[in-house]
Amino acid sequence: MDSHYLLPLAATASLYFGYRLVKKVYEEFTSPLRHLPGPRVPANLLLGHFRKLQNDSTITIKWREEFGANYQFRGLLNERELFTADTKALSHILTNDHIYQKGPVAQKVVRHFLGNGLLAVEMDEHKQQRKITNPAFGVPQIKELTEIFNQKSAELRDIWSNKIENSDSTGSRIDVLLWLRRMTLDVIGLAGFHYEFKALAETDGERNELDQALTRIFHSPEAQRQGMLRVIQAAIPVLGILPEPGGKFIGDARTTMMDIAKKLLEDSKDAIKASGDEMSSVRRDLLSLMVKSNMSKDIPEHLRLSDADVIAQIPTFFVAGHETTSTATALALYALSIHQSVQSKLREELLSLDTDSPTMDELNSLPYLESVIRETMRLYPPVSFTIRIAMEDDVIPLSKPYLDRNGRSYDSISVQEGTEIRIDIAAVHLDKDLWGEDAEDFRPSRWENIPEAASRIPGVWANLLNFLAGPHNCIGFRFSLVEMKSLLFILLRAFEFEMAVPRSDIALSATPVNRPRVLSEPKMGSQLPLIVRPYLES
Repeated sequence: MDSHYLLPLAATASLYFGYRLVKKVYEEFTSPLRHLPGPRVPANLLLGHFRKLQNDSTITIKWREEFGANYQFRGLLNERELFTADTKALSHILTNDHIYQKGPVAQKVVRHFLGNGLLAVEMDEHKQQRKITNPAFGVPQIKELTEIFNQKSAELRDIWSNKIENSDSTGSRIDVLLWLRRMTLDVIGLAGFHYEFKALAETDGERNELDQALTRIFHSPEAQRQGMLRVIQAAIPVLGILPEPGGKFIGDARTTMMDIAKKLLEDSKDAIKASGDEMSSVRRDLLSLMVKSNMSKDIPEHLRLSDADVIAQIPTFFVAGHETTSTATALALYALSIHQSVQSKLREELLSLDTDSPTMDELNSLPYLESVIRETMRLYPPVSFTIRIAMEDDVIPLSKPYLDRNGRSYDSISVQEGTEIRIDIAAVHLDKDLWGEDAEDFRPSRWENIPEAASRIPGVWANLLNFLAGPHNCIGFRFSLVEMKSLLFILLRAFEFEMAVPRSDIALSATPVNRPRVLSEPKMGSQLPLIVRPYLES
């Protein structure tokens, strides 16, 4: 480069970084969060508390106990971030989606992997996609899909029966997470797209291509570290020049999902056209229902989704309808393996229903099953947190005032545009101020009469944050819950479960999805080994 360009470039760079430094110092001394209590400023000013949050899944719960329901901590680049477990504040944040959005970092990460689907978009674009997608997830549709849930649950039961057929009375060790992931992938294939992945039928030597790709990204030993590096890279744009951690596998998975998605959309359209009436096609899978909704005469042409936008929903269904449900069911079996009396009581209720293939209404009529699932989702939420960014200055109301570091009382929290807010599902679900002193205990009977404070937690389901609330609540929550009930119904009537390793050897990852792993077997990645043996009625 010609030397006479170097001086202007250096001056420009100096001015830019000087501006950033001055802006940072100004924000540090004017931030409305500066008086909030919180952990000490970490020595690493680049990462802040990010590494601690990634390595310790319980740290926000410890901070909640130490600093109260509202505190600040430091994110990447030492930015002040807000934690709140106040129910009024959470309701305000989740319902005002025009102010509080996922933000550019989360959108970049999600779009990069899943495309421009429901999990990535905001505002009018989200409303448009939601309106088209909603009809596919109504109660009548989930009723019809329950048969598929039962079918695949029974297929999994039979596979496990064959695996333990020649074992002694002590049972066999089975990685239940692995098999539940395969089962839920098969379910989302059939129920979501009228497509047979046949993941349950695969052997280790002949694994489904999509299953392999998702396993490498989410469940390999290096998955958590690579996920953390991808977030850092998205948050600090200059790092975009570096190779993406695990980029080849993400690229392969994305290509695989998009190739399948394009074929599924073509097949769905062809089936609807072949029916002669796009609104009366006999296919009831989620994709066909969504395509029919998009083709409805009630939807103006300019509000219909493009093929690209429809295709963008398919990878979202793959991941959201597969990963979280399998993890939630695995954690339910984990809880039941620890609490044998609860397992026995639940099995007694399940055996009282005289059918091997229950309807949705029959599954929903079992009160203890509902309580066990609620307590599992409370104590072991499959997704532990989500993030929102304030897109403008705002004042967040509080149900209880807090004291700042100087002893002054406040009944609201002011936030500036760009403030990151951590909605920590796990910390709220274990908050003793909301649930009582036994908040950390697995006790399904608490759902017979939950504390009044807990009843104020905003949520689309059961006063829990698992499926969030407001315009961005999880569209597939009914699908997930009925599938989970079907799995527990069929598996617990056939098997008894107990721990295969000491409870202290099981840990949950600190990533947004709480995937279990065995500490003494780090090279195995995500797994949940349990002892499974046939249940023999006495």
